[in-house]
Amino acid sequence: MAKGPAAKDPGPGGNRPGNTYQRPKPRPSTVAKKRPDATPDLAGPRGGGRGSFVPGKVTYPGQLSKAKGAPAGKNPKHPAYHANRAKPQQLNQAISNARVSNTNVNNNWGNQWTNNKTTVWNNHRTVFNRPVVISPNFQRSVNYAYRPSSWGARPWWSNSSYHTWHQGSWNYGWNRNWYSYHAYHPYYGGSINYFPGYHPYHSSYLSGLSWGLGAWTLGSLYYDTGYNTYHNPYQAPPIHTRTTVINYSQPISVVASRLEPEPEAAALTSEEMSTAAIERARAEFQNGDYLAALKSTDESISYASGDSALHEFRALCLFALGRYGDAAGVLNPVLASGPGWDWATMAAFYGEGEVYTGQLRKLEAYVDGSPDAADAHFVLGYHYLVAGFIDESYGMFDRVVALQPDDTVALQLRNLTESSSPNAAGEETEAEALTASPESGVSSEAIDPTDIEGEWKASSGEGKAITLTLANNGSFTWNYEGSTETKVLSGDWSVDEEGRLVLASADVQMVADISLDGGLLRFILAGSPVGDPGLSFQRP
Repeated sequence: MAKGPAAKDPGPGGNRPGNTYQRPKPRPSTVAKKRPDATPDLAGPRGGGRGSFVPGKVTYPGQLSKAKGAPAGKNPKHPAYHANRAKPQQLNQAISNARVSNTNVNNNWGNQWTNNKTTVWNNHRTVFNRPVVISPNFQRSVNYAYRPSSWGARPWWSNSSYHTWHQGSWNYGWNRNWYSYHAYHPYYGGSINYFPGYHPYHSSYLSGLSWGLGAWTLGSLYYDTGYNTYHNPYQAPPIHTRTTVINYSQPISVVASRLEPEPEAAALTSEEMSTAAIERARAEFQNGDYLAALKSTDESISYASGDSALHEFRALCLFALGRYGDAAGVLNPVLASGPGWDWATMAAFYGEGEVYTGQLRKLEAYVDGSPDAADAHFVLGYHYLVAGFIDESYGMFDRVVALQPDDTVALQLRNLTESSSPNAAGEETEAEALTASPESGVSSEAIDPTDIEGEWKASSGEGKAITLTLANNGSFTWNYEGSTETKVLSGDWSVDEEGRLVLASADVQMVADISLDGGLLRFILAGSPVGDPGLSFQRP
């Protein structure tokens, strides 16, 4: 059989819906539905279509703007008032051509991290003589954990540092609904502002913080704080490594963060063994020997257990073998930790474009014939999202939520794709965006720090206690009884000029939309998919 065209870089916007490079179009489903009331191409908030807007292209100002003065009746001298403290910051790094330098690293595990050239945390900013590359989607987030204890040695946002075949990850969200919901809405009046540290590259479209789930930039901290809990509703074949057994009951970021770092000499040997095995797996996969590729992938993972890209490739082998339930069991904790591959990465694994199309059609036929198979719908939703078909992906995840209510990852992805569709209906106007209601999760009036200082209690999804203490000197502590370390976070807190709560330490920042409703303090991470319930704190 003649080979299809070789995989190539699809160029700017290559992972954006509309770029059809080697992408087989979804076949209409007889069960799952697209977004309701899909409409034609959208107009920007100031008129005109999307035009030449480049998704995700933002500039990084050298200095953030100064906060405005306190509104009348508010206490301008409180130590936690935003005018007296720093604005929410971007990840503390200098960015040049997607490479990172001068990064502040918390040496949680001592010199094995900072002096070990096999990890992204080393002082040399290289991994195996290649520059460390950090995903722009991670760089843009105002919520982040930049510490080894939240990610382990190989976080998803630096996969390209380890794998030359890794082209990138999902980075959608150029739809107007997404940015209208997540734009910075000033209660001081005036025009729409943007999240701290950002302003739009093209003024006809709103730009904001990174697109995705909260766990994609906070890593295991998303779960260690009790903000969210995880349960994998699908079974997956376990992997026996040299030191542990991975049964996919936890997000990959949590698994990775629990692994003890190896000394550099041992880590170099593990890297060589892992790389040799995955390269062999890729060759076997292109030759259609998926069982052999699966076996080699398992071997590669045994040497690099916390590498999410390897687990994602394992799920691809299972998909190619038609083992959709097993593939869902692997993909679910992968996507609970970070976004999936972009289309350029996926396409490069196939020597012939028709092979992937055939496998996708086989899965689509299985889904049509098995309308109650939540696992297969989950896998198909993932593949549609890889190819940039957001409406179709929404339909699959929406069906999964109906079939498997315990799948919290599918619920978040359903909400994310619903608000990110390039054909989303019911677009807000600027005026509507500026008057967002409290139910939207965006606070519509200023909150004085004195109103929220003190101790607050909430319960996690597992019923375990979360204690947030906001001291009157501007310091905070976050304790969670479900964590291996009761005291999860500590640092400084502030209320920014939009009424958002900022919790910041040297290498962690959490920015949340907050509102006071009687005795309840609602706390929803900024940028969370619409529908995120967040946490409800109350006084003890």
